[in-house]
Amino acid sequence: MTRQNFIPASNPENPMILALIPYWDMGNHTNAKLTTDYNVEIDQSEYYSCGDYKKGDQVFMSYGNRPNSDLFLHNGFVHVDNTCDGVKLRLGVSKSDPLVTLKTNLLRKLSIPTSAEFLLPSSHYMPHGKFIAFLRIFNMDKENLERLMDSENLDDLMSTDVDFQPADPKTWLFLSNRIKLLLAAYPNTLEKDEELLKTNLEPCRRLAVLQRLTEKRVLTNYLNNMEKARCISLENNAE
Repeated sequence: MTRQNFIPASNPENPMILALIPYWDMGNHTNAKLTTDYNVEIDQSEYYSCGDYKKGDQVFMSYGNRPNSDLFLHNGFVHVDNTCDGVKLRLGVSKSDPLVTLKTNLLRKLSIPTSAEFLLPSSHYMPHGKFIAFLRIFNMDKENLERLMDSENLDDLMSTDVDFQPADPKTWLFLSNRIKLLLAAYPNTLEKDEELLKTNLEPCRRLAVLQRLTEKRVLTNYLNNMEKARCISLENNAE
């Protein structure tokens, strides 16, 4: 799959074709801006350097803003220092939820599906946008859901700068518990994986353990940073 490069074609019935780009295909990934494009006018793929290089340096490129799970699955490697890393969290409103109709209608107004995969990113520790809106709606009681149904400020649900009481404390607790459940589902700890990587593992097993370790680091850091943010919030409210 890593060598399947879609490029434009002149056939109107099949405007994109798969092609090998041998020299370009040899470029390894690094944290950088995506700088590859296709010049339709002269019919060639073009790559712009994402940094300064001198003679003898390896030239890197970006494969895009992708978490390690995608790089692992589609490209066969794990980038330990991936600034775009994250762990996908699947959430959904149960049909047996007594407030399913209210929650569904409110989510629909914000163009948010009732079941979706959200990314817990390594780059920051607070959910934002549609992710935080989903969490808030998921944890709201009937009174607050009904009050918001006719609100003209629904977009506030997607902002971490707006405090929704009493929904937000329940939201942070819910997310914290979900992350703890994800961590508990692994067969061993982060420390055990670090020890495993010091042993003589087969290449494929080493790669799998490395992927598992980076996931645990994201989840652990997210959980710790959420707790720090909660403590700061409590201190500020106390003042």
